[in-house]
Amino acid sequence: MNLRRIATALVALVATLTASAVIASPAQAYSGPHYWMYTNDGDPGGRVDFWPDGDIVQVCDVQADGAHVNVVLHDIFTGAGYSVQASGNGNCTTRRASQGGSYDLNERSSSRGCYLFNIRLWDDIHYVSGSEDKAAWWNDNAAKRSDC
Repeated sequence: MNLRRIATALVALVATLTASAVIASPAQAYSGPHYWMYTNDGDPGGRVDFWPDGDIVQVCDVQADGAHVNVVLHDIFTGAGYSVQASGNGNCTTRRASQGGSYDLNERSSSRGCYLFNIRLWDDIHYVSGSEDKAAWWNDNAAKRSDC
């Protein structure tokens, strides 16, 4: 075997794997305003990310603690929304407008499009005390807004 060919093949493989990892990273994968929040426990076990452009909601279990992460979101004006969960350290679940139905969120206006996100950890039966956190974010594709 030619060592130069092996080295070239290895360099190409590493470059491909590195590019794949960068593309898959949530912060790199989506554009526009970006909101995020962690569970409120001492060593956060869950995270939610929200990108209004595309109505992308990504929920991730970020700790091997035996609990799963649950996020409930609803438009504070209309009540429209859904819940999503992720289980297992490093696992994420993503929902987006292109999936249709309740995942296609109301856009910002004077009477809709402000979403309350509620994140918390759940064990097998009930939510983990002290893990809940809440935030309200506008579904505005053009700007990150804090007046929701």
